Amino acid sequence: MLAFADIIDANTLIVVNAMLSAVSAMVMFVVHLGNRQAAGLRSWALSNLCFAIGFALLLTYGVGKPYLDALSANLMIDLGAIVAYLAVLRFLSRPLRDLGLIAPSLALMLMETVLFVRDGVNMGEMVVLGVTARGIVTFGAGWMLLRHADANLRHAAMLSAAFHFLWVAMLAARACWWLFGGYNEVDWDPTTPAALIARILLTFVVTPSYLWMLTRRLDFELMRQAREDALTGVANRRAIWDQAPRALANAARSGKAVCLLMIDVDYFKSVNDRFGHAMGDQVLVGVASALSSQLRPDDTIARVGGEEFMVLLPDIATEDAMNLADRLRLAVEKSEFPLPGGDMLRCTVSIGMSQFISDNRNWETLVQDADGALYCAKNLGRNRVELAPPHEALVPA
Repeated sequence: MLAFADIIDANTLIVVNAMLSAVSAMVMFVVHLGNRQAAGLRSWALSNLCFAIGFALLLTYGVGKPYLDALSANLMIDLGAIVAYLAVLRFLSRPLRDLGLIAPSLALMLMETVLFVRDGVNMGEMVVLGVTARGIVTFGAGWMLLRHADANLRHAAMLSAAFHFLWVAMLAARACWWLFGGYNEVDWDPTTPAALIARILLTFVVTPSYLWMLTRRLDFELMRQAREDALTGVANRRAIWDQAPRALANAARSGKAVCLLMIDVDYFKSVNDRFGHAMGDQVLVGVASALSSQLRPDDTIARVGGEEFMVLLPDIATEDAMNLADRLRLAVEKSEFPLPGGDMLRCTVSIGMSQFISDNRNWETLVQDADGALYCAKNLGRNRVELAPPHEALVPA
């Protein structure tokens, strides 16, 4: 460490850290202004601002009052690490219990302040307490990114976590050097240059990684909105139309059946006419929830029209599909929707079902058959399930 400190000028590295942190803070503040819903972005900007101020105060060490430059610089850097941890928690929507990791860092900051006020500048105490305080929350931030980032954020999160752990390793090396190295200087820290280089790498990598994760999350949200019905939260017409050909191709290869259900809410227009469109929306949301609760993990439900839903059932026998369709019908029939006057509204659905076996028909034909069976269910009195008749090619001789 001593040889390394003789080669590299610490003040130059401090200036680089201060400028890099300030630029990162500015970039994240600007991005936050354009996307105020991005969780954690403002906290990351504030974290970098704390680091920038802390490094700037380090440059004044020995110029002003020791209490102003040394203590305040270290506390600002510690605070920056804590705010960065909070930013990660917000970005990942972690529960409040994960805030507990901040407590030991705050306790170490308080101890650092008390010892500094009592004993003055003791570089060993300041380094050990300071690096431990920021090391705890930095490790926590890296761990959260590594373990709890969504799958679509995995690569950026792993990269960011790796450099968090790199800085933690450097902080641990500094603490061990002061604890076991036997160095007695009180006004100079030869471990600073190595730590500052590690911090430059962390800022240089983590800031783009956070923006990368934000971009990935926004892209994923746009893709989700493009494939999800905004009102009910189930898939939309585009999503099930994209998925159906693959399901049919798999069925053709495996010889297993695929069933399609076309579901329509009975007398839905009268709900809108009598109780208003807001009540109609509540009914649609409730119907979607009731239907979804009965489906298997591999089944797909989509809202394909105003009050029309479609359910794709892969790898299922005709009898099992009919039983499932009847459970869907009963689930909706049992659902109740509160009216403003205190009464309860009940609705029913009619269901038409068609089946794909081998390569006897394509998706368009499957939809037409299910739609025909649905109209048959409507004509036969509603609140029932009807199966589309098989094609002639499938009728045994």
